Amino acid sequence: MKNLIILALIVFAGYKGWERFGPGNTVEPLMDYSYVAVYGRDSCGWTQKTLKELRQAGTYYQYYSVDNSQVADKLHSRMKASGIKVRRYNLPVVDVNGSIMIRPAVDKVVSMYREKL
Repeated sequence: MKNLIILALIVFAGYKGWERFGPGNTVEPLMDYSYVAVYGRDSCGWTQKTLKELRQAGTYYQYYSVDNSQVADKLHSRMKASGIKVRRYNLPVVDVNGSIMIRPAVDKVVSMYREKL
């Protein structure tokens, strides 16, 4: 029983690691040029941290508040199209050239953004 629990924890940790650090879920890009779109809330610490780190890295981004229902609807349709569940998710959600990621590492975002410049 103990081994089964350990195996389940390893599988779960591997899945979460792949979800966070694996390739992003892609959809049709919003624009013809390299872009970073950050979806979050003004009151979300994770969102504000991501925006600050993007500014420090000198990376141009567009910020969209999910408190706006039209923004949230558009984001949810893009998330569904890329296979991401929308019932409950962490913020921020970042779209880099059509790759949608939930709470990604900023260095990964910057790298993906610069690849397409």
